[in-house]
Formats: sequence, C-alpha cells, structure tokens
Amino acid sequence: MQIMLDEELIEIENDESGLEKLLQIIEQKAIASELIFSHLIVDGVEIYEDFADYLQANFENIKEIHLQFLPLQQFMQDILQSTKEYLTGVIATIEDVANAVYNQVDSETWQQIDLLLEGVQWLGETFRVMDSLPKPADMVKDYEQWNLYAGELQGLEIATASLSEPLQFVDHVTVGNIMLYEIKPAMERLIANLPSLK
Repeated sequence: MQIMLDEELIEIENDESGLEKLLQIIEQKAIASELIFSHLIVDGVEIYEDFADYLQANFENIKEIHLQFLPLQQFMQDILQSTKEYLTGVIATIEDVANAVYNQVDSETWQQIDLLLEGVQWLGETFRVMDSLPKPADMVKDYEQWNLYAGELQGLEIATASLSEPLQFVDHVTVGNIMLYEIKPAMERLIANLPSLK
C-alpha cells in the first residue's frame, strides 16, 4: 500500500510489518514537526479512532493512506470547540433525562445515561491529551482559567462516578438527584470556565 505524507509517497507492505512502519512514520512526523496526528484517510474513508484495528481488518484491500496532522493550536481549538458544543447540548437535555429517571425508566433513558457517562469520559480524555501537549500554558490566554477548568472537570468526574452505586441498585431517585443537583451544575461551571486560546 502507499502512504501519502505531505508530498512524499512511501510504499509499505500490506501486513503487520507495514502497520508497525506506519506507526513509526506517524510518531517521527509528529516529533519532527511539532504537529499532532489527527486521523487517516484510507482509500477515501476518514478513520479517527481504532485505526490499527481498521487497517488489520482491511490490509489486503488497502491501496492508499493519507496521514492527516494538525498544528497543536488547531488541534486544541478543535477539541475546545467540540467540548463547548457537547456541553451546550447535554446541559440542555440533562433535566429531561433526570425527569425521565424519576418517572419511568425505559431503554431510551438508559441509553441517554450511557451517552452521558461516555461524554464525561471523552471530556476527561481529551483534556488530558491537551494537557500533555508541549507547553499548553503558552497556547491558552489565561492559564489560571485552564487550572479552574481542570478542577471543575475533576469535580464533574467525581459526580459522575457517584452514579455507579445508585445505578447498580436501580435507585432512580438518587440517580435523578445526582444528575440534577451535582452533574448539571458541574457541567455549567465547566462551560463557564472553558479556556480560550491565544
């Protein structure tokens, strides 16, 4: 298969050794250029997650892979924008989900709770990725706000973790109370402290 890296065309084998070579190319490019790997375009299909699994499952048919990198600042801006959109949407609906938990829990309500838990996990993972980038303090306008956001995120994760026991024992009232009086306010504080970039 062929890998397109900027204007360079690199041939690799369609097997495990080719996958290892691809991972090395991604790592070397990111280190050398202070860019961050964003995603792959494999024969026209954009792959953002679990690309190693996708490649292994489709080795024999892959012809061309384009590597997509972003400048660190753009990468952080994209995450912060997605975070704002997620929080705005979930804050608008969390009261409805809590009311559904109080009244009658059905499969759709359980699905919404699962999505909420996954969303909070995503918030934590993306923040830790941004925080691990070289010099995040140099990219944000106010590093104190960055730290406030980190603290609020930790509070949200603690509030979300407190759902575990009442969910396990199907304690609907406690689940609804935690959603309304702990998780929703934590999300509102989180969006209020969302950092901005220079």
